[in-house]
Amino acid sequence: MGMFRGAYLQWMKLRLPWRKDVYMGTDLDGNLYFERLVDTYRSRRHVIYRKDLALSEYSDKVIPIQWQAWMRHTRHRIPTLDDLNQDIQRQEQIADNVQKLAAKEARLPISPEDTTKHAYTRQPQFQKSTPGESFQPENWAPAATSSASGNKTGSTKKRHNP
Repeated sequence: MGMFRGAYLQWMKLRLPWRKDVYMGTDLDGNLYFERLVDTYRSRRHVIYRKDLALSEYSDKVIPIQWQAWMRHTRHRIPTLDDLNQDIQRQEQIADNVQKLAAKEARLPISPEDTTKHAYTRQPQFQKSTPGESFQPENWAPAATSSASGNKTGSTKKRHNP
């Protein structure tokens, strides 16, 4: 980050009486996050994207989850660049572990004896059954209905219109 840009962002962090939006931070992609203090009990938070995206490409997946939580007021502390870097390292570690586990499972031969040793057994797939050509519906007739609700057929109530 250049010296001029850093000084400008520090100046934007100042809560001056005439300033509506206060700069709160940036993410690794260079998106800028702002907070607007309004008269209500909650402040308004918004992002200015670094890249110009097509209207259909704007979504909550463009910004990191830590900043999403801050923008939705579920995270009170502003995410730091260290938090974002640690999350990227954690995601890379998980991806490495998944690849190692997949390689390990690919090397292991699966025999019928191995599946009975585990508590979890695979359930058979649900097979959708269709009636087929031999299907014959049963005879069915509706039961005679009684007027349990007290309404008599053919009787109408007269409305009184004032």
